[in-house]
This record gives sequence, structure tokens and C-alpha cells, in this order.
Amino acid sequence: MMTLQATAPSKEVKTTVLKMEHVTKKFGGLVAVSDFNLELKDGELLGLIGPNGAGKTTIFNLITHVFPVTEGRIEFLGRDITNLKTDKIIRLGVARTFQNIRLFGNMTVKENIMTAFHAHLKSDLFSAIAFLPNYQKEEEYIQTMTWELMKELGIDHLADYKSTSLPYGLQRKLEIARALATRPKLLLLDEPAAGMNPDETLELNQLILRIREKFKLTVIVIEHDMKVIMNICERIIVLDHGVTIAEGTPEEIQKNPVVIKAYLGAGDEDA
Repeated sequence: MMTLQATAPSKEVKTTVLKMEHVTKKFGGLVAVSDFNLELKDGELLGLIGPNGAGKTTIFNLITHVFPVTEGRIEFLGRDITNLKTDKIIRLGVARTFQNIRLFGNMTVKENIMTAFHAHLKSDLFSAIAFLPNYQKEEEYIQTMTWELMKELGIDHLADYKSTSLPYGLQRKLEIARALATRPKLLLLDEPAAGMNPDETLELNQLILRIREKFKLTVIVIEHDMKVIMNICERIIVLDHGVTIAEGTPEEIQKNPVVIKAYLGAGDEDA
């Protein structure tokens, strides 16, 4: 069962959560991602930046098998997930949000989160139809955890609101809550600050740092708002047309002449 309590920081050597080796994605003659390599350690918060068409979202789609990998290998916690289906990858502990928010518009805030928890139900269909004790117990657990998640993200007072009635910034929070409900070890955030005002962006920064610590997450953030990337990420990878052209700390990236010239302050997001 999922627990929402924070645990004490580990003093052990950090394990590799995600490893991508020579990953390439081609769409016909177009190379969207070329020979991409990444080793992501437990608890790390990585930023992925680059201009329109850089291939950032494509990398998320490869990790979650929205697109199959053309060449290369992807490992999650030591397991080869290169050819696993998306639902299995989610069950292993990879969750993501999207550039374009994907919520169930006809459901309430509470119902949206509960549906994400249901991905881990152990009861079978008969137990659900018959409302057997094992199913009832899981439903009670999901109700409790849903309320706890809503409180953690500050949206419990909106439990009965339809998701589409929420302001944009709160919809982003709800999408993150849904991702957390799948019990991830790796959280992929695709432009979480898009459409937010400065106050909402500052609150988002604090939220990402808080949930990383509380839920012991490893996080990758795609973002065009450089204040978000520079303020919260420990390491940054810069892409250009699917190729890694720079990697380092925020300070190193800010001083990199190639990045300064071509990417910081560049235009809108990619494919």
C-alpha cells in the first residue's frame, strides 16, 4: 500500500534510476533524437532545455513508450523497459504530466485523483461488482490517500469542483496530483509552468522541491521558463535538434557560450 509519509534521507550510495544508452528516434528521414545518453541517480532533479524542435518531449515519449525507440536501450531501476508497453512502465513507477493538460473534464478533482489510484487496485472485476470486503477496503484506502494528496497540494477545498472549472494553475496542480497517485519513483514534468503567472510559478518551484523530498522522487523537468530551471535543477541537459550540446550545473550552463548564443531566451516549445 502507498504511504505518503516522508522517510529519512539515505546515506547509502545513490542508485541509478534511469539509464538511456545511445537512444535514437527517427520519424522516416527525420532524426528527432540522436544518440542520447543519460544516467539519472536517485533523488536527482534534472532540467531538460532547448528550443522548438529540440526533441525534449520526444525523450519523455520514448521513456514512457508513447513512441518506440529506433535504436538504443532504456533501463529503469536496472530493468530494460525499452520495449515495455506504457501501462507496464507506469506500474513500475514512471509518471508524467503533459504540455497540454490531460484531465477528465467531466470528473471532479477528487474523482480525477481516485482514477489514478485505481491503476494499482488488486481486486478483480467480480470483487468490484459484488462490492466484496477486499474491494471495499481498497476503496476506503484510496479515499483516504486521495484526501491526503489533495491536502498536500493545497487543493482539498476544491474536491467537488469539476476539473475544467479550475484556473490553469490549479489544473496543473491537479495533473501533478494525478501523477503522484500512480506511486511513481520517477516523475517527468513537461512544461509545468506553462501559462502560469509569476506568483504561480514561484509556488510551483516550491511545490516541486517539496514533493520531491516528501515522496522521495527523482524528477526530470522540461521547461522554457529559465527561472524555474535555474532555481530548482541541480543538473541541466541542453538539446539542439535531438543532439546534446551542453550538460552541467545551472552555473555552468549559464556561462556556456553555445547555450547563451542559441538557447537561453529561445522561442516556444518543441515536438
